[in-house]
Amino acid sequence: MITIRPAAEHDRSSLFSLVAGIKNFNPEEVELAREVIGDALDSEKNGYHLLVAVDSDGRLPGFICYGPIPISDKRWDLYWIAVDPHHARGGIGSRLLAAMETRLGPGARVYVDTSSTDGYISARSFYERHGYQVAGRFPDFYRADDDKIVYVKDL
Repeated sequence: MITIRPAAEHDRSSLFSLVAGIKNFNPEEVELAREVIGDALDSEKNGYHLLVAVDSDGRLPGFICYGPIPISDKRWDLYWIAVDPHHARGGIGSRLLAAMETRLGPGARVYVDTSSTDGYISARSFYERHGYQVAGRFPDFYRADDDKIVYVKDL
């Protein structure tokens, strides 16, 4: 049984461990995720909202972090969605995404940035299965041969 709830301070170390255990994230991404998680837990005034998936044993197999885009109307960035590899393909990511979309409500638009590398094929497929469409591609954005792909979805 999985429940979705807003993250709390006591989730900090579990979230940090979760991020560190995802092999697809390079060290810079892990550090940035830790920073964003820390900011989100410190205060939503920092612009980040953080939801966690909690299993029946109280463990956190996943989270989603999103926030409003400054000086926009109902435009949101989805910054991170991560699921423990042992729980992959169990619907946790879909539940987290649905919870975020429900909270944002009709009329919102969500943007997601991701990498074009092979390590992110499953992430891109996930977004596309959930109705996100490619809005743009920035060649060699992250580094040579690593484009930034921006997805968008109107809710």
